[in-house]
Amino acid sequence: METLYWGCLIFGILYTIVVVIFGDVLEGALDASLEWLQLDNLPLIQPITLVGGLAIFGGAGILLMHYTDFATAMVILISICIGIIGIILIYFVYVKPMENAEMSTSYSMLELVGKEAVVTTPVPVEGFGEVIVKTIAGITSHIAASYDKQPIAAGNHVVVVEVHESILYVAEIHL
Repeated sequence: METLYWGCLIFGILYTIVVVIFGDVLEGALDASLEWLQLDNLPLIQPITLVGGLAIFGGAGILLMHYTDFATAMVILISICIGIIGIILIYFVYVKPMENAEMSTSYSMLELVGKEAVVTTPVPVEGFGEVIVKTIAGITSHIAASYDKQPIAAGNHVVVVEVHESILYVAEIHL
């Protein structure tokens, strides 16, 4: 039984080292290979939590075997319980906060509706001009057309009223 505990502990440690070094490369492979399991509704069941729980199971088993007088069955049962508790702790202390901390600098064109922009190239009655908009990704430049069919001069402030086929339809803001 001690061999099993050591195997679980060593596997967990090696897995952690490999993930730290090759994490981004392996993440795509693991996601693709485990896609058939349909684990989207079970957030606790992830490779990092399962392997962490397995390593905790192994470590607990080794410690319980050497420092207690419990029977083998009791050591296994307690080790499994400690491993499950470890899975839950890893998820709520590490995985869940990291999921919430992820921040993307991308944005959707539809998110621009309602945003203020500045005209850089005049927008004619018919045709296109250019505006710059501040987004989470920084300042971006977009093709613009007049929403209310009025010419808009360069330097004027506008609001994005509608987005259609990557064109921002803007109206001038009168302050």
